[in-house]
Amino acid sequence: MSSYLSKRFLIPLFLGSIGFLTILVSECIVYDQGEKIIEVTWLASLFIVISTIVIRFYSIDEGRVHQIMTESNPIKNVELHPTRYLNWMVISMLVGFISTVVIAYDFIYGMLSYLVMQLCLIIAFSGIIQINPLGYRSNSSTFRKIIIFTILWVLLIPALYFVLIFSGPDSLIVVPYVIAIGAMACISWFGVAYERRTGLFRWLMIIATGLFVFSDTLIGNNRYGNVEIDLNFLIDVTYVLNIFLLSHAILFLRSKLGMIPLKD
Repeated sequence: MSSYLSKRFLIPLFLGSIGFLTILVSECIVYDQGEKIIEVTWLASLFIVISTIVIRFYSIDEGRVHQIMTESNPIKNVELHPTRYLNWMVISMLVGFISTVVIAYDFIYGMLSYLVMQLCLIIAFSGIIQINPLGYRSNSSTFRKIIIFTILWVLLIPALYFVLIFSGPDSLIVVPYVIAIGAMACISWFGVAYERRTGLFRWLMIIATGLFVFSDTLIGNNRYGNVEIDLNFLIDVTYVLNIFLLSHAILFLRSKLGMIPLKD
């Protein structure tokens, strides 16, 4: 049976899809009634959490993930820790769910909770990606790509902040979060350089983190920005889509020889 038709692949994909459909229903309710039902938003995130837990403990063969990640590592003198990635991705989604609830009542505490989520994601990525740009010096072609990605995000994040969010001293409170999400997104882009890994796995990760930056930029702009961006209806949709893609990318990992990360 094709791995894409197996229960270990389809069950978490179904649960995650239900989460995304739930947030679409939430936005339809907002459009129709002009009022958000925050519990529906929470439910969407909860489906993603449940699906991520299913992936970790039902779908994924930890040994296979370790083998695929190790074989596809272009920096041979750096040891990877794929179990860290698997465990901290679950923790990240749990923290994200808590953040979704907290931010509905208090923006600052919610932001701090999401800051913890960004740190959890960085820890997760550190299990499968060398997060120190200088660690790639032994591989010149990979090192060039990493430097380009680093420069890109070092320029992009401040530009987004100062153009779309900064409005004076009050808006400075989000700077630590801006730095954290920028670092998280930049590190995820390092994964593009791991060309021995499935393209779909790598690109789902960077699309997801890009959506995360997009969603949170809209939040910051809505609260502090002087430049009006009339896209607030996309905030929850892009957030849930990003955590869906981020947590489910592992399902699409393959080795060059076709090994899959799923249990038999």
